[in-house]
Amino acid sequence: MNTASAPVDSALPPTWWAALSPRTTLLVRGRDAVRFLDNFTTASLAPLTPGQATEGFFADGRGHVIALARLLRTPEGIWIDAAPGLAAPLHEHLEHYHIREDVTFDDVSDERAAFLVRGPAPATGLTPPDLDRFVQAPLGGVDATILATDWFGAGGLLVFTAANESARLVDWLAATGLPRATPADVETARIEAGSPEPTDIPPKTLPQELGRDARAICFTKGCYLGQETVARLDALGHVNRRLVGIATSTAVAPPLGGDVLLDGAAVGTITSACVSPALGTGLALALVHVKALVPTARITIAGTAARIVSLPLTAGAKERTA
Repeated sequence: MNTASAPVDSALPPTWWAALSPRTTLLVRGRDAVRFLDNFTTASLAPLTPGQATEGFFADGRGHVIALARLLRTPEGIWIDAAPGLAAPLHEHLEHYHIREDVTFDDVSDERAAFLVRGPAPATGLTPPDLDRFVQAPLGGVDATILATDWFGAGGLLVFTAANESARLVDWLAATGLPRATPADVETARIEAGSPEPTDIPPKTLPQELGRDARAICFTKGCYLGQETVARLDALGHVNRRLVGIATSTAVAPPLGGDVLLDGAAVGTITSACVSPALGTGLALALVHVKALVPTARITIAGTAARIVSLPLTAGAKERTA
């Protein structure tokens, strides 16, 4: 999936904000925090300096994805930011291998509130950092951590603040005059951007199947849990499945869990779905067999003709196919 393209217009104006569900915030701190965590993620953490960030997968010993996360280097160690609900499994996974290292794991997910601002936002006065950096700055009198993200379309900012300060930040964002998006709007933006959430990562998913190689996998770092599988797939040059966007021929959201059919045979399963304002049709994310990705493939979903589309959506998306 191409992750560098600009999004097209949607039902929302170019700039909007939303309050997000509390995200996973796991703080890994201590003298050995960076070195320890580097043994369990596909990202290379050693070169990071405080204020830098990267994507990375956590995988089990067989190379199957446990979580896709952003890893923020702090003066004390690493801040793991991930989708809601992943703190406990990540903590359990890492603690299983913790022996004598000077490392602590603190789940502060309930203590942080998260917001998304997408698009150019002169009304907020925010200056977006680069995608590989984050900054701390006051917003509306509230201390905030600001992380650039394109997981919900280009020009996005994740804003984190203390949970007990969230009401003040909501009031400040509302006072800017920017429209507030609904959870359904945020989900649609994520799907149009092609960004995987836990629902798109079923058991036994491999990192390269999710199309984040350039962003989340370092193929030159030292050993880490699951590296053997990742390296073997890199040597082979391909995986058998890919997470892709599939547009239907009707303006109805495809059925979650429904089969993607190629000439009548199931080749994948729908993991996320919406009605895409950019396309004017249903849009799904699905893990499908690579044989369905050829231009001549005849794909159907729930009896409706469908086509593979490149994500994130770009200008001319209604005419483009992958």
